[in-house]
Amino acid sequence: MNLQALLGDLSLSQFVADYYQRLPYSAAALAQPLCGLGTWEALAAIIAQEQADVLVCRQNERYQGPPPCTEQEAARLIGEGFTLLVRHAERHDERLARLAGEFAADFAAPVNIHMYATPAGQFGFGWHYDAEEVFIVQTAGRKEYSLRKNTVNPWPIEESLPANMRYEREIMPLARCELAAGDWLYIPSGYWHMAASRELAHSLAIGVQPRTGIDALDFLRRRLLDSLLWRQRLPVAGRAAALDEQELAEAHQKLLGSLARDLQAQLADPKFAAQLISHLRVETKGNA
Repeated sequence: MNLQALLGDLSLSQFVADYYQRLPYSAAALAQPLCGLGTWEALAAIIAQEQADVLVCRQNERYQGPPPCTEQEAARLIGEGFTLLVRHAERHDERLARLAGEFAADFAAPVNIHMYATPAGQFGFGWHYDAEEVFIVQTAGRKEYSLRKNTVNPWPIEESLPANMRYEREIMPLARCELAAGDWLYIPSGYWHMAASRELAHSLAIGVQPRTGIDALDFLRRRLLDSLLWRQRLPVAGRAAALDEQELAEAHQKLLGSLARDLQAQLADPKFAAQLISHLRVETKGNA
């Protein structure tokens, strides 16, 4: 099942134009075919695997014991009010891997799928935001999602997510959305959110890692490795420097100027844009 199937009558291109990376979007019942992928049985099968990445949390506090690896251990923790999160569940279930592949093809971007089980009347994680574009699929039970636009740290990236997200600084209004089994919700990257379970609830979070200018920089760096201009040596800056401080700064500035002109020319070349697009698509397909 791909995103277009989840959108129903709304076209994929219209969703991207009106909502993607802009506004939350939800739809009722259209995710019914995915409910079988996020069941208690599916979660139990994954946590029994040796390489499963399981996180246990209750009201923003991490469980200090070992993660569960049997259905009985998982049931005990649920009974104690803990949320169970399986990260990268697509690595352990072929059906989830195919679902991740569909989303990766839609966006030419890396995708992961997290699986959640949350007991009634509880929440696992408090207010937070993600660097990913998140598609929540409610597979069992009911959950209420609270949302707020992020003006504290817009356009976050995974590498620089702060430990303290400073939610208390947010000034934007609150919105709520309740999901039942078969409903789904899109949360733009950076949007504040938290979820409280009405009853024992299971859900899948499909995370799409958006491409950024950093991806273009990473691609360009690989090309620059073949450039004699960029491989030329910088003047010695340590105690063995043959230049005084002013001369050293001027020498660096002259070299940096030539690099800046080359960089501008490469980024302005239409061929570079075409090659970048091709690279992102091939890279995504290779990682699917």
